[in-house]
Amino acid sequence: MLTNEIVGLEVLGSNGFKLGKIRDTEFDVNTWKLNSIEVQLEKDVAEEHDLRHRFRKTRVLINVDHVQGVGDSVILKGSKEDLLKLIASATSTVPEEQNQQQIPEAIAEASPEA
Repeated sequence: MLTNEIVGLEVLGSNGFKLGKIRDTEFDVNTWKLNSIEVQLEKDVAEEHDLRHRFRKTRVLINVDHVQGVGDSVILKGSKEDLLKLIASATSTVPEEQNQQQIPEAIAEASPEA
């Protein structure tokens, strides 16, 4: 299975709990291994853990060690409670273009006014 074939698949817990959809993957070009999947969380899941962003979708990176299987959807290991703990500790991702916009703003805020 190619990496781009899993983008857009639903991500479910082992008990059928719907977590979100895969939006991207993190691939290590040195080892040729897939390290993590970027999951766009369902709105209610993000809100439950105060992870919801105001103007963009909430995305988190989940290590591939937590993947149980891949088919018509991606099944993660663990119960709903285990997955919610995993999400709470997962790395939130910021789109690159948004990250670049925030840097000049941060520099402007740190500069003394003339």
